[in-house]
Amino acid sequence: MVEENGTVIRSDAQQLIVAVVQSSACDSCRARQGCGQAVLSNFTSADAQAAKNHFSLSPQPNLQVGDVVRLGIPEDSLTLAAIWMYLWPLLAALSALLVSSIWVASEGVQLLAAVLAGGAALLFTKRRFQHADTRWEPRVLALSSNVKTQSSSNSAPAVKP
Repeated sequence: MVEENGTVIRSDAQQLIVAVVQSSACDSCRARQGCGQAVLSNFTSADAQAAKNHFSLSPQPNLQVGDVVRLGIPEDSLTLAAIWMYLWPLLAALSALLVSSIWVASEGVQLLAAVLAGGAALLFTKRRFQHADTRWEPRVLALSSNVKTQSSSNSAPAVKP
């Protein structure tokens, strides 16, 4: 189970929203000034960065705004989500590239076939997972009295595909 601490920022009959405070590796890195990743992270607003760390969960009546909770998502769900989002489009693009090269198409046609197949695979994945599915939803594992206020250094942030 991949776990991370979060704070309930909204709790009503429709949904529970938990904000996960993700500490950036850039804050402690000595190469921050020469790193492209740090520069790219500055292009988005603080609100956009914070919204990336908000998770919408099924409502839970025992939780109130301000409660600190430990969220968890099973590793197999995370692995399956990564396969659907990364490996499936990559395999589709490579397959289209292989088929178009067998047909002795020009490089431009091969590139176009790979881009279209990868894009189609992403669209297929998006449509397949548009409906709510609890397999991809982080679960509340513990309430504030049972959770440390600092997240453990060996846990990865919970992710919703």
